[in-house]
Amino acid sequence: MEKGVSQVKTHKIRIRKPFILPRKEKIVCPFCGNSEEFYEIVENATFYIYYMQTENGNLEPLEEEAEVLGPVRFFCGVCHSDITHLKK
Repeated sequence: MEKGVSQVKTHKIRIRKPFILPRKEKIVCPFCGNSEEFYEIVENATFYIYYMQTENGNLEPLEEEAEVLGPVRFFCGVCHSDITHLKK
């Protein structure tokens, strides 16, 4: 064994400052208190669905695309109030 070489294993420990994990708050309708049922309305949207016709005449969808040109609004599923401002 050589002189000056320690047989003890050492480990480096890095200490970091605490960090905050982003937490999502549950959306609650301010008008009726609903926190479970919601829906969106997409205005001025175009949907493209590409089909292939089989030998027996059935149409089978191959691919779907959506093009949204207008605003997307968020509504309460119970009282149907516009609560778009709550969805981020």
